[in-house]
Amino acid sequence: MYGAIIGDVAGSYLEILEVRAKKNGTKRIYQERVKILDESTKLFDENCFYTDDSILTVAVADAALHGRNYKEKIIEYAKREMQKQNPNPEGNFGFKDKFGAGFQEWVKTGVGGNSYGNGCAMRISAIGNLFDDSDDVIKQARLATVCSHNHPESIICSQAVALSVYFLRNGFTKWEIERYLKQRFDFDFSYYSLEKLRHNNIFSSRAMITVPQAIFCFLESHDFVSCIRNALSIGGDTDTIACISGGLAEVYYGIPKNLIKEVDTYIPEYFKPIINEFYQKYQKQVIY
Repeated sequence: MYGAIIGDVAGSYLEILEVRAKKNGTKRIYQERVKILDESTKLFDENCFYTDDSILTVAVADAALHGRNYKEKIIEYAKREMQKQNPNPEGNFGFKDKFGAGFQEWVKTGVGGNSYGNGCAMRISAIGNLFDDSDDVIKQARLATVCSHNHPESIICSQAVALSVYFLRNGFTKWEIERYLKQRFDFDFSYYSLEKLRHNNIFSSRAMITVPQAIFCFLESHDFVSCIRNALSIGGDTDTIACISGGLAEVYYGIPKNLIKEVDTYIPEYFKPIINEFYQKYQKQVIY
C-alpha cells in the first residue's frame, strides 16, 4: 500500500503543472519532465500532498480487510475529506476539492457512476494483495470498481492492475505479466516508449490511456525508485500513473525505508491504523 501512496504524493504537485499546461492548450516541456530522472532530485518537496488516490486506496483496503461494502467505505472516506477546510489557493487541488466534480456529485447523491476514468484503478492495488485466488481478485476488483466506475474500460483496467499485483506477489516475472495482460486484456506494450511519452504525453484521466502507461513504467524500471521516476517523467496524470506503478513496484522490488518515513509525514493519522492492519494481514512489507 505504501508503494501506491508514495507514487501519489510524489506526483501530486506535478499533476497541477500538467493540468495547467493542458488548460493553456499545451503540455509540459520535455526538459521539465525529465528533471525527475536526476537522482539528486527529491521525490517529495513542500508542494506535495496526498490526493484522492491515497484516500481511496486506504478506503478500499479498509473495506476489503473488514468485509465492508466498497461503495459505503469509499463514500465515507470521501465525505471525511470533502468536509475539511480547503487550505489550498489552487482551488481544485486542496483538501476539499481533491475529487473531481463528477465524483463529488456521485458521493453526494449515490447516483450515476458510469465513469471510464482511472479513479477506479488508482485505488485497487490492495485487492491484489489481500485475496489469495485469482478468481477472487477478479471478483473483488470488479466490486470495488463498479460502484463508481461501471464503464467496461474501467472494470478491465481495475482488474488488470489487481491481477498484476496478485501475480507479481506469486512470483510472476515481468515478461509473464506483459504476456498475460496482452492475452487477457489486449494491452500491447510494444507500442510504448518512455522517451516518446516524455515528449508527447498529454494529461488524460481515461483509464484505458493511463493504466497501460503506468504498467509500462513499471515494466521498464529496475528498482522501486526508478519505477516512480519513470512514472513521473512521462507527465500526464502523474499522481495516478505513479500510484498505480508504485503499487506494482512495491510487490516486485520492495520499498526503501527512507521513503516510507518521508511519506508518513504527508498523510493523515487516520490512514495509519488501516495501513498497519493491511501489512499484518498481507504479512509482507519488504523494505531496504
